[in-house]
Amino acid sequence: MKKFIALYYNTSGVHQEQMDLTDDQKEQMMAPWGAWAQRCGSQLLDMGAPFAPASASTNGTSWNPSQHLVTGFSIVQANSLSEAEKLFVGHPIYDYPDHAVEISECVEM
Repeated sequence: MKKFIALYYNTSGVHQEQMDLTDDQKEQMMAPWGAWAQRCGSQLLDMGAPFAPASASTNGTSWNPSQHLVTGFSIVQANSLSEAEKLFVGHPIYDYPDHAVEISECVEM
């Protein structure tokens, strides 16, 4: 099987503040993600994590807030890109306003 990384994006063009949630709110928020993970089964290699806003540089010395609003990632395995895409049908990221998923194969070097 091939390995694929899914990047979650905020498409609004504006970084959203990290929410300060209670343990109960975190549990409620993560329940759909747990259900998605169960549906994926062994094809989910890494649930991933959310990302804070990033810095970007084109030369390694000058850094600015990134314009690419990547908010998190997950890693799955599948036989093809189309099979990996099917794992994200009904994914909970679509419940967040202005969010999308981009999936790329991790090519072996």
